[in-house]
Amino acid sequence: MFGKIMNFIQGKELELQERMFRTIIFLGGAATTFGVLESLFLEEMIGIQIPVFILLLLAMSVAMVATFKYKKYDLSAMIMAVIIVEILFPIKFFLSGGLEGGPAIWFVLGIIFLFAVFKGKKLILFLVMCVVTYGVTYLVAFFNPDYVSPLSSTQSSYIDSFFSVVAVGMVAGLVLKLHLKLFEEEHRINLLRKEEIEKNSNSKNALFANMNHEIRTPINAIIGLNEMILRSNPTDEVKEYARDINVASKLLLSQVNDILDLSQMEMGRMKLISVDYKTSELFAELVELVRFQMEKKGLEFLVDIDPKLPSVLNGDEKKVKQVLLNILDNARKYTERGSVVFTVRAEEKQGDYVVLEMKIADTGIGIKKEDLNYIYESFNRFDEKENQRILGSGLGLAITKQLVELMNGEITVDSIYKKGTVFTIKVKQKIVDETEIGTLNVRTDSSGLTGAYSTSFEAPEMRILIVDDNKMNSKVVSSLLSSTKMKIDIADSGEMCLELTKKKYYNVILLDYMMPGMNGVETLKNIRKQENGLCRETAVIALTGNVVSGARQVYLEQGFDGYVEKPVQSRKLEAEILKFLPEDAIEKYNEEVIEVENISQIQRSTTKKRKKIYVTTDCVCDIPTELLEKYDIKLMYLYIKTPYGRFADTREIDSDSLEQYISADESNAYGDAVTVEEYEDFFAEILTEAERVIHISLGAKIGRAHSIAALAAKGFDHVHVIDSGLISCGQGLVVLHAARMAAEGKHYDEIIESVNKVKEKIEMRFVMPSADIFYHNGRTTEMVAKVCRTFSLHPYVSIKQNRIKVLKLFNGSLENAWKIGIRKHLKRKKVCKDIVFIAHAGCSVKQLKYVVDEVKKHVEFDQIIVQKASFSSACNTGIESVGIAYYQL
Repeated sequence: MFGKIMNFIQGKELELQERMFRTIIFLGGAATTFGVLESLFLEEMIGIQIPVFILLLLAMSVAMVATFKYKKYDLSAMIMAVIIVEILFPIKFFLSGGLEGGPAIWFVLGIIFLFAVFKGKKLILFLVMCVVTYGVTYLVAFFNPDYVSPLSSTQSSYIDSFFSVVAVGMVAGLVLKLHLKLFEEEHRINLLRKEEIEKNSNSKNALFANMNHEIRTPINAIIGLNEMILRSNPTDEVKEYARDINVASKLLLSQVNDILDLSQMEMGRMKLISVDYKTSELFAELVELVRFQMEKKGLEFLVDIDPKLPSVLNGDEKKVKQVLLNILDNARKYTERGSVVFTVRAEEKQGDYVVLEMKIADTGIGIKKEDLNYIYESFNRFDEKENQRILGSGLGLAITKQLVELMNGEITVDSIYKKGTVFTIKVKQKIVDETEIGTLNVRTDSSGLTGAYSTSFEAPEMRILIVDDNKMNSKVVSSLLSSTKMKIDIADSGEMCLELTKKKYYNVILLDYMMPGMNGVETLKNIRKQENGLCRETAVIALTGNVVSGARQVYLEQGFDGYVEKPVQSRKLEAEILKFLPEDAIEKYNEEVIEVENISQIQRSTTKKRKKIYVTTDCVCDIPTELLEKYDIKLMYLYIKTPYGRFADTREIDSDSLEQYISADESNAYGDAVTVEEYEDFFAEILTEAERVIHISLGAKIGRAHSIAALAAKGFDHVHVIDSGLISCGQGLVVLHAARMAAEGKHYDEIIESVNKVKEKIEMRFVMPSADIFYHNGRTTEMVAKVCRTFSLHPYVSIKQNRIKVLKLFNGSLENAWKIGIRKHLKRKKVCKDIVFIAHAGCSVKQLKYVVDEVKKHVEFDQIIVQKASFSSACNTGIESVGIAYYQL
């Protein structure tokens, strides 16, 4: 019977939360039963316990239905909390003697119950409710002691207190015991799961390592034998085939590396392995690998490597190369025509470190804005229908992102759909040799192979043993080393290797790591301890396709003297062997072997060195031409719609034509926004000249330019759009502030932060001849326009943080309105005297002199900028409008 009850409450098939609630309901019933038993000892409690018991039974019944039938655990918990904790326990307090009996102890159980069943915001809410309820209960009892029904005697108080202590203690203890039991059970289950995950992880790791080895083995044979074909001085046609085979094999190898890296990352085993490497060799090898494929596809491949790069750096060379190869290969695959530009710059030096900025720009299909947030997800390939002809796993960018982050670097993308993409990678590398690399040269033979192969050394007296269970691999390595004239023996197993090392001495042993039977490590150990063995001190080089993160260090720790990965590259194989050969055994040594006759300077892009930051804005900012040129501020045009067509403001039409379309109270020209595509083209063009763009737009509620610019900027990681909240001279002050900071070399984030603060300090006012144009543009009401027209009033308008407000209406002449408006505007005590910006629409020289003189009467500004408003600005205000803006302290 007891077993059935426990199975009903704690059955393993039940969810954890359901088991908890069933137990609590069961304990609640037990506590109620305990209360009934108490009434047998205290007859006076019968009248109290019965209504309490009925109320508790009701709450438990509702909670049981919610829990057992409908699985509404939260509802069940809330019902019990409200009825028992918030209602039942306070009632029991008043009916059972208050502090003289045991009700206060039940309050403790109520708090324990809340901690047991709730969490997060619900726990905080019910705890607050509980504390408030108990507090009110105590206060009512304190100020109204008559509300508390006292127990008949001290004996009754002691009995009630005893039963309460036992009941609450038992319930609280059992709840605690339940929690501990559930915790231990969950902990045991988690340990089992962890063991299973680790087991699966190890199996997966072994599978990937084996797969990697098995794939690299035939690729090694393909690349090695292919090189032997090229060494045999074949026909041009055969050379072309051989180059295709070589490039395809290396790209396949890159895919294998991606798969292996993904498994390493998922298991958290990917590590950085820093080595000293020559910058020129890294980038030359990259260019050689991809250039032929680019040219074969008809793409122009432009390379611009900064000649000021340090010649030797320290970092994870393989990961840098893998990242760049993935992006370059993507650029090739997704670009059908046009060009791919590969640029490398030595950015800021930080002590012994330099930041490498590497960009790959293409004219391919680009990336949709809505897809930009998902491009780094594994197995994600967008526009599958359109790109179904493009081969790829969808792993490249996912792995690239993780590799860059592993190196504490940064990867960003700027893209316009259907027009092209620019990836920017920044990684910090330690400087080993500051000598500049100068102009980088690479072979014109894109594969890096040539029929006129020349070995790096010849050592005819040296003897080498190749141990590999795959005969094809042994043949490849033997053929690659044939030009060194060393004496070569081959063993196809560890056992055969030990037989040969008993009979002959070898200067170097190339030992395959993964072999059936006796593997590479076991063979190495046996060579080292071989009785009467002749090669116990011989250098043993691991030869393997099991390339994992930190492979060299792993093999060195296992006792190998060197390491060569498959597919075997002739130069690296020869260089590794050469380390262990005595100098006097080298009969011929060619230090310049890499410098073959067929060398030419790589094609360099003609791009000038880009600025760090470009500040751009809309043409309505009304900044004088000399300041635009001084700070190199780029303007985005807006359109003007007229009866004669649509024209680009500042390009096809300017404010000299105002009087043809606009008067003081009427306009035949209206502003019109450009398209998202036009903003994208604008930003893309600026990014060819600058690393980052800060675009300061006119107020978001003043025109559509901001929303369109912001939408266009979503395709660029290096474009930031700021809403100035202003227009004309007010916007101009914001732009000038940003441009000056950029000219001073301030950091990108620092400029953005400062601009967002400064724009709130700008005070801007306009005095307009009429309210009609303002009304037709939706800036004011028809009532204001009608009043101004009837009584010849001039609106005095403030613009700040996207709020346009008509402050006053001035009567009299326009000059009088300017005078009053300027005085009201500048009478503030917190005017910053650095600069004032005056913008006007079609005012005469005499009128402008009057305005400037009035400004000087009130504040002596250090700099006064007077500028004719753009056509777009004038369309909103009318002829003879004047705007004044300054900084507020």
